[in-house]
Amino acid sequence: MNNITSNFKSAFIALIGRPNCGKSTLLNTILGEKLSIVTPMPQTTQRNMRGIYNGEGYQLVFVDTPGFHRGKHALNKAMYKQSTKMFSDAGIDILCYLVDLSRPFGKEEGEIAKMVENLKISVCIVFNKKDLCLSVDETIKSFFSRYPNLARLQHISISAISPSAKEIFFKAIKPSISFGPQYYSEEDITDSNLRFFAAEYIRKQIIGLTHEEVPHAVFVEIMDYKEYENKHVVNATIHVETQGQKGIVIGKQGKVINRIKKQAAEELSKLAGATVNIICHVKVSAKWRDNKQFLGEMGLDVK
Repeated sequence: MNNITSNFKSAFIALIGRPNCGKSTLLNTILGEKLSIVTPMPQTTQRNMRGIYNGEGYQLVFVDTPGFHRGKHALNKAMYKQSTKMFSDAGIDILCYLVDLSRPFGKEEGEIAKMVENLKISVCIVFNKKDLCLSVDETIKSFFSRYPNLARLQHISISAISPSAKEIFFKAIKPSISFGPQYYSEEDITDSNLRFFAAEYIRKQIIGLTHEEVPHAVFVEIMDYKEYENKHVVNATIHVETQGQKGIVIGKQGKVINRIKKQAAEELSKLAGATVNIICHVKVSAKWRDNKQFLGEMGLDVK
């Protein structure tokens, strides 16, 4: 849209942090929509997604990134690259660094802290999950003792699942929002299309309904998405790495795959505003997480 007015404000805001630190939960709380999938499994977010918040006279574009984790697979490296790209992206105005108060600070936290301290843009450290921390003040003090160069940066403590998190967060970043254009329509809440969300909602159900190594070894490819007047039809391929994983995803007499399709369709229909029918095929694509050609074809940067 890119409309420029003299008193309108806008900003691109990157959400970064370790896996499962609450980036997607915070985004959903701010938007008032379950846009990013949230599960107890680390590294649920596989690729960057934008969420758009429209306020009175301003627009905020949030970039939800995969958790900062190196991992051993080419997939992990591609996801890591998406996360670290935010530190050098000239289009980012504010970087929000989420720190999980409920877990010990480790090597990955140190890597993020090192990159954050050298940034020239506005940074807000968001200490999250204070509801799960027995001593919030002491833990924050310990964080700054460990990373003293970050002590000068603005910081807040929240529980991202709480509605109050939105108000606390907005109050903190408001001074850093500058005059700028309206990038998207007021009706937009994301720039991702329905194909993207179809894949995400199917993957969310797989994570919730399966176990062990299966969720990390699953990639959902949308082969076809047709929109009719009152019905959307989705044709998806669920890639797994072994026959055993295929059996788990399908389930006895197809019970698991049927639940995956039904529950994903129900969630997608709320976003699409139409009845949704999902058709799923489960395919064994051996070692796809290390297949750079496959990952490239799926739109992940593996160069």
